[in-house]
Amino acid sequence: MGLFRPYERTEKSERTRQATVPSKPVPTTTAPAEGSSSEKIVVRRGEKKGATPTRREAEAARMERLHPNRSPKQQRKADQQARVKAQQETWDRVEKSPERELLRDFIDTRWTIAEFLMPAMILIMALMLVTMNNTNVSVYVGMGLWFVFALAILNIMVMWNSYKKLLAERVPNANRRGLLMYMINRAMMIRRFRRPGPRINRGDPI
Repeated sequence: MGLFRPYERTEKSERTRQATVPSKPVPTTTAPAEGSSSEKIVVRRGEKKGATPTRREAEAARMERLHPNRSPKQQRKADQQARVKAQQETWDRVEKSPERELLRDFIDTRWTIAEFLMPAMILIMALMLVTMNNTNVSVYVGMGLWFVFALAILNIMVMWNSYKKLLAERVPNANRRGLLMYMINRAMMIRRFRRPGPRINRGDPI
């Protein structure tokens, strides 16, 4: 009865089929770039290595890597600053030790004869210059200088014995090396010029 009609290929259906079917890619050939990784690396055996650099050369090379843009003058300045910084850190570490902190407080809390030793010596020497023509007065002035010096030594000896007892109580087994000279230097220094500065008033308990 003609229920089905034969399939008719039209021009429109042909174009639709061609659009849906992917076209076969066209192979392309490219010439290898000059200096590409395809070149073979030839390693020759038996070649001698370069001479081993000396320690000085290696150190110079390392410094050049660390500071490539510094001139010799700038490098010397940087090295000097590094040394000063290291010395300052060492000094701070030593000054903050408990035995030295205790010694500073022990000196700063009292009056000492040694702190008046330098002013007394300057005054006595001035008097000796003034009284040069009078022999008797010059002799007495000179004896006064030695008397003040002896009192200062006696005062330091008494303070040192007292400090050793206090140190044994507060800081047992502390290293006392250099503490006597440290006491002498601080006791002879006028209070306002002491470094580190006093952190305790005269007469205050330690």
